[in-house]
Amino acid sequence: MNRHVPPPLTTINVNGKQAVVASAPYKRLSGVLRDELGLAGTKVGCDAGDCGACTVLVDGAPVCACLTAVGQVNGCEITTVEGLASDGSLSRLQDAFLQFGAAQCGICTPGMLMSAAALLASSAVPDRAAVEDALGGVLCRCTGYAKIVDAVLFAAGSNSVLPVDASERAVGKALRRVDGVPKVDGQERFGADAIPAGALMAKIIRSPHHRAAFQLGDIDGFVASHPGIVAVMTARDIPGVNLHGVIPQFADQPVFAETETRYRGEAVAMIVGEQDAIADLHIEDFPVSWEQLPHALGCADAMAADAPLLHGTRAGNVMVEGLVCKGDAPGALNEAAHVVERSFSTPFIEHAYIEPEAGWAVRDDDTITIHASTQAPHMDRDAMAAIMDLPVEQVRIVPTACGGGFGSKLDISMQPYIAIAAWQLKRPCGIVYTRQESMRSSTKRHPSEIRLKAGCDADGRITGFDFKGYFNTGAYASWGPTVANRVPVHASGPFHISDYRAHSLAIHTHCPPSGAFRGFGVPQSAIAQECVFDELADAAGIDRLEFRLIN
Repeated sequence: MNRHVPPPLTTINVNGKQAVVASAPYKRLSGVLRDELGLAGTKVGCDAGDCGACTVLVDGAPVCACLTAVGQVNGCEITTVEGLASDGSLSRLQDAFLQFGAAQCGICTPGMLMSAAALLASSAVPDRAAVEDALGGVLCRCTGYAKIVDAVLFAAGSNSVLPVDASERAVGKALRRVDGVPKVDGQERFGADAIPAGALMAKIIRSPHHRAAFQLGDIDGFVASHPGIVAVMTARDIPGVNLHGVIPQFADQPVFAETETRYRGEAVAMIVGEQDAIADLHIEDFPVSWEQLPHALGCADAMAADAPLLHGTRAGNVMVEGLVCKGDAPGALNEAAHVVERSFSTPFIEHAYIEPEAGWAVRDDDTITIHASTQAPHMDRDAMAAIMDLPVEQVRIVPTACGGGFGSKLDISMQPYIAIAAWQLKRPCGIVYTRQESMRSSTKRHPSEIRLKAGCDADGRITGFDFKGYFNTGAYASWGPTVANRVPVHASGPFHISDYRAHSLAIHTHCPPSGAFRGFGVPQSAIAQECVFDELADAAGIDRLEFRLIN
């Protein structure tokens, strides 16, 4: 095959305008729309046809653009979210999304709109079941399914109730989001949507093992043998401290591991290159050797006497403990009329925001500007100032739209990598995590092992409560201290308990870091508390709701 022969051209009609595409026929339609035609309203969440964020219409039918090769749609009519409005005015469907508050973070909104548009074009007045079925291929993690369905029904004329009264702006009245229009017309810009043309791109090399020693090989040779690759960066390229953490006194996570990785997915190096070179890069030949080391994945294993210590100053791999005591819980339980004791466990839970981590950085003389999908720009700035060895006034964080975060995007993720590359190479640098990379490297909800013993008197009054919980905080602290200290406070729920003891421990393991996730440990303890209270109510012969009311 002659690699110098240009690929055949593909002609498509996009939003009523003809476009001749230079990309190879096998390229994903989602990438061609976004990167070649500049239609960033089509979002990419998974590149696997799972999330539906990339839904567009091909000859009127909804398809996942990430699973469609551009050569498959040669000569077809393509409609993206940017094509729904006409003459500068939003369509009735887009306006309904605003009226009903159907667009929340907005990352799934284009896919929802396109799927709904296909339905309304084929069914004049669909019922609720038809709308739900039509939208079933598009995931929302915020979640706003009810409002989305209501908006589609209203646009179809099936629902005449309007929640927003534009003539009255008062407390208690639903109002349009001030940032709503860009979310429904495709102009909202998330982390991957505005990386400058000509920017370098970064790819992270991550550990394939739970714990491993590693050695880097001939980096210069790797760069020289890969056209378009500009540099490989490691811990030695960090200007300041190779450390970050959301709680400064617990900061323990390196940007790049230096000699040993502590979890599967930890970064050891970064490849920086031209966009095409990074897109086509296969990292199997990257010069790194691994030596797998003993590891502990569960709390009990990590607390064993012979378990490897993840951090030398944290004996027994106990990061922190939380304790709340009131009265005499053991004594009250001995005298209780009814006692229930149970054990519970909950697993890791992935945040699964539709938008993977993404952003770009630009150096301007002595200032680094980081555009990132983040929930915590001020914390990002402080952490990045230390990593970059710069005064905080020389670090700018510009938050892009955040396509879901739920706590995980409170932590630093891609920000140091793009900042270091842009600073050292003096060119803009972007990064977009794959779905797999996001899941391997991001924080999770803390797994828990909980033992709870609670008692009540003959009338159903709670007379004793004794809680012990072990929380797997993974390799690094993240929000583990907050979780461990909130759990004992909230383990009782909203109930009056005179004799109470709650003890929690956050344990380091060779797992991805556990962090903030919608409740900071409270859902895990609530599961235990509510189940035990149900059984106490049953033992006392009291209605379960009444049991809660009298307490």
